[in-house]
Amino acid sequence: MTGPKAYLTYAGSVQVGAQSGIQECKHQFGWDRWNCPESALQLSTHNGLRSATRETSFVHAISAAGVMYTLTKNCSMGNFENCGCDDTKIGQMGGRGWIWGGCSDNIMFGEKMSKQFVDALENGHDSRAAVNLHNNEAGRLAIKATMRRACKCHGVSGSCSLQTCWMQLPDFRSVGNYLKVKHGQAKKLEMDKRRMRAGNSADHRGALTDAFSCIPRTELIYLEDSPNYCERNRTLGLQGTEGRECVQGGGDGDRNATQWERRSCRRLCHDCGLRVVEKRVEIVSSCNCKFHWCCTVKCERCAQTVTKVANSLLMTGPKAYLTYARSVQTGTQHGLEECKHQFAWERWNCPDHAVQLRGMRSATRETSFVHAISAAGVMYTLTRNCSLGDLGNCGCDVSKNGQIGGRGWLWGGCSDNVDFGERISKQYVDAQETGQDSRAAVNRHNNEAGRKVRPAQGFKTRTPRKKGVRNRCAVRATMRRICRCHGMSESCSVKTCWMQLSDFRDVGDYLKQKHARAHKLEPDQRRLRAANNADRRGAIADGHVAATELVFLEDSPDYCARNTTLGLRGTEGRECQNHQDQDEDQNKQNQHSRRRRSCRRLCHDCGLRVEERRVEVAASCNCAFRWCCRVDCEDCSRVVVQLACAEREGGAHGHAHANAHAHRRRHRAPKEGT
Repeated sequence: MTGPKAYLTYAGSVQVGAQSGIQECKHQFGWDRWNCPESALQLSTHNGLRSATRETSFVHAISAAGVMYTLTKNCSMGNFENCGCDDTKIGQMGGRGWIWGGCSDNIMFGEKMSKQFVDALENGHDSRAAVNLHNNEAGRLAIKATMRRACKCHGVSGSCSLQTCWMQLPDFRSVGNYLKVKHGQAKKLEMDKRRMRAGNSADHRGALTDAFSCIPRTELIYLEDSPNYCERNRTLGLQGTEGRECVQGGGDGDRNATQWERRSCRRLCHDCGLRVVEKRVEIVSSCNCKFHWCCTVKCERCAQTVTKVANSLLMTGPKAYLTYARSVQTGTQHGLEECKHQFAWERWNCPDHAVQLRGMRSATRETSFVHAISAAGVMYTLTRNCSLGDLGNCGCDVSKNGQIGGRGWLWGGCSDNVDFGERISKQYVDAQETGQDSRAAVNRHNNEAGRKVRPAQGFKTRTPRKKGVRNRCAVRATMRRICRCHGMSESCSVKTCWMQLSDFRDVGDYLKQKHARAHKLEPDQRRLRAANNADRRGAIADGHVAATELVFLEDSPDYCARNTTLGLRGTEGRECQNHQDQDEDQNKQNQHSRRRRSCRRLCHDCGLRVEERRVEVAASCNCAFRWCCRVDCEDCSRVVVQLACAEREGGAHGHAHANAHAHRRRHRAPKEGT
């Protein structure tokens, strides 16, 4: 069985950042004659990024800015182990009435890594390579130029006696707007052609130096005049403006349109010698989205007829943006990936069929974990995206900022908005449980255990014995308080703190412990069979279970044996490790221990033997950024020795041994992790 691919620390962020830059390019030039077409973004095309026009200068700048922006953002969020907030100025006086504090975005890290990936493409020494490197740098400087200082007041009753400030990334749209202005002001580079044609490399470098000496680093530059974008030109890969959609100015429906958009018909049609025609088109968009196990958000298709104008053939409009659906789907998938990690070395290893709707109809100890980790994943992703500003109507939780939080510290900074994540998670995930039976009540309770503070409706909550302990959800329970000191010479005379999401692995570890201590619910079967709904609800509510605990109704099947009826594949053929094998992840001691003992648990205790296999493992290596916008890697392979469970010699005897062992196990107390 092939091993996992090597984790590419920054490659994913680089690719996402470059694509974000190109999407911003398409937005900024959506109503221009050159509208950032795909043909202009491919390095392999005849006249793509090999040219050096005013437009390609913008492409280089916005792409480098997108890579730097994404790397900086992910760094500040703690996605990289060796990077975090920029705290070099914390505690220093920043100006009159304020000091540096909070979590400044680490743009130095983003700038350094962006140079390593993006600038590595320009290995030439000609004028075109020099221009591209200059425009890359101008894009990165645009990030610095558009950063904003965010401040919070601290003091009793909002007196603002002390103000702490930090530097924060703007919305990426601000970076695009900034570079669009620079595009309009771009300067054409005029070099000494005689010195460029000289064979002496010193003359060549001298011509470049003289040309760049009078141009600020923040300005975009280009070498070649732009072609006529009105006309179709197959040689250059230009589509022209015929067929492009435009907007007529002056109508009531154009109040929200920009000035550039309202003038698009004149610019795209009249000025290019084309006429404007009116078309009635039916636009289909997604609507009425619902979450379905597992793990999709299904939407209906809604259509409406609108009147638009174009110079010839109308292009269909963009699809409606689904605000939360993508975050919900991503969060559920993150939850299931964490489930696979937590149970990777268990007999039940969170297989794909077990998380489909058919597999979720049971109410075992394992399905309780799936419900909890999925609800937690949705809440976690929504909360994170909210605090990052990715959701338009949501942001940090600043409701307590300025209040006294404890002895020697105040609330401040940017706390993750878990209340928002919890509310939207309920709307999507809990909507699946429409029934009033015991299974639906158990599922709702386990969803609550993954996220909610208050007791789940339908169960009586047992008050915790330990004084001061609150019923908290997995996401809230694993949040950590981050604090920063403020004062002269690091005196820490004032300390501000905020609540921050932990790594999702901590949530998984927390719920794995709850899975081991899950409670089997014994409702009154007579009352459940009663026709009276009040009796049915009463039979369920009689289970005295804390809101933070997982509950289940049915005993787990024997995961050692293959069972085609239940869709169980058994442990035969599963990879394992002996106790003497060394685990690469020394930081995860519990997972390390479970992995080292997996051969005994998966093979010997299931009546199987351990056999040695030599397997060729492939992994990604030597990754490089390519225009546009991907990271290409080579495939490296090596032969490793793996252990796997196999049938004992004399198969019938082996199966009999396994069945006898399973019978003995059913009469023992359950162990941690089935």
